[in-house]
Amino acid sequence: MIGLVVDSGCDLPGEYAVKEFVEVVPLKIILDGKEYKDNEGLSTEALLSYMENALPKTSLPSFDDVNSCFESLYERGYKEIIVVNISSGLSGTHNFFRVVADEFMKKHDDAKVELIDTKNISIGAGFIAIKSINMIEKGAKFDDIVKALKASVKKSKVFFCVPTLKYLKAGGRIGKVSATIGDILNLKPVITVNEDGIYHSIAKARGMQRAIKELYKKLKEFVDASEVELAAIYTSDSSEETKKHVAFLNKSFSADGIKDIIYGSVTQSLVCHTGVGLVGIGVLLKG
Repeated sequence: MIGLVVDSGCDLPGEYAVKEFVEVVPLKIILDGKEYKDNEGLSTEALLSYMENALPKTSLPSFDDVNSCFESLYERGYKEIIVVNISSGLSGTHNFFRVVADEFMKKHDDAKVELIDTKNISIGAGFIAIKSINMIEKGAKFDDIVKALKASVKKSKVFFCVPTLKYLKAGGRIGKVSATIGDILNLKPVITVNEDGIYHSIAKARGMQRAIKELYKKLKEFVDASEVELAAIYTSDSSEETKKHVAFLNKSFSADGIKDIIYGSVTQSLVCHTGVGLVGIGVLLKG
């Protein structure tokens, strides 16, 4: 039987995360030296409130956090395991999971683990996990699933905007000079993850409302609506301003015939690097 392990940065929707053969490993958040697991024991509202005056830190899960998921699946008969991780260009998560997987396979010589570096973040990585789940449930073979997932990495894309760049700057995920100038001029970049799996600014607009329009424009440059297999809108909060942006994106998707949108909130470990007001969209192409 085939099992699936994903890290929480993939923002896998709840209805998929609860599948019997799926294990989600939470990343960690550190506030004043105290550790929290993603979405456990800390509300996103409390996290955002903390971020008004201080910068949180994030960290990888422990060896035991990852290994226990492998062992749990193995004990339940899932000896072929697929791992889906956020981009190795943005986090050490993928490489850490590989270390744990190697140790796990040394212990269990009848187990097989294949890791997928999605070169993506949030639901962009989550799309790959969803595809895996759908194929597992249809009875696809392990090697065929792995091949399909690797081919889908370049077919998944996310675009997002944030009101302030200070958190991306603080985390070293965007240049300090560019971030400072952007905030001073009220320029909001449209950010994606490029083929190397790192953040890449592809457009700028003055103010969030214009940036959201540019966001959708860039998505349309990436894909024709008829090619979309999955689409999503993700946010970091539910403020009135954010709801307005979501409504615009809903209307835009609908006008282009893209339906059955996945809605979600980015996990807290990602909120640490983006802050309040994040609005993002993603698509997975067919094939």
